[in-house]
Amino acid sequence: MKKIFSIVALTLLLVSCENDIKTNSPAFQGEKDNVFWRADDSKVTINAGNTISINAYTDKELVTFNVPNTVGIHNLGTSNQSINASYSYNNEGTVSYYETSLIEGPVYKLAGVLNSGSGYASLNGNNVNTTGGTGNGLTLKITTNTSGVVIGATIASRGTGYTAGDIVTINGGNANASVKILNVLKSNGVVEIEKIEGNAYTGSFSFNAVDDNGNVVNFNKGTFYKVPAY
Repeated sequence: MKKIFSIVALTLLLVSCENDIKTNSPAFQGEKDNVFWRADDSKVTINAGNTISINAYTDKELVTFNVPNTVGIHNLGTSNQSINASYSYNNEGTVSYYETSLIEGPVYKLAGVLNSGSGYASLNGNNVNTTGGTGNGLTLKITTNTSGVVIGATIASRGTGYTAGDIVTINGGNANASVKILNVLKSNGVVEIEKIEGNAYTGSFSFNAVDDNGNVVNFNKGTFYKVPAY
């Protein structure tokens, strides 16, 4: 009975939060390290070069996204550092700062097959080792066509020490297929701009950002609703 009550209570809470963000404009909220977090204020700044900065504030905190001024999904923590997220916390003049910077670590996501290569037909569906990049230990489950061309790759083992933008070669075949690493575990995420209505921006976000000591702050289940541009 307690379990059923907890599920019902959680469902009501989620419905309440969804209704709440749609009846408060602007709104910016999510979970920070798995605890509900909401900004006191938020705004969008339109920059040169068709980019925007989305800023969300509490009395001690600031979340910032720098992304293209277009509807769509914008990946964070990649080799394109002009697209980024940051979080800062000011505790009586002592500032903690986290950002989706270029750091080494286990691979989080691939940017896709860069070179399809040849001779991999016998390895279709297998986990295959890789070489190259800044790290080691990345293995991929590959999909090939009957001609032995690699048409897909997913992460089987994330390895260590890789950097966003690394290009690694898939072993086997004619050793000429390669993939590009999009981002790593401690620095990754997405900002999706779903709507731009006049000067108001609506979307969602999630990200991991890291400080100079390697500590990570995580935001997930994030949404922003009709945040105005000034």
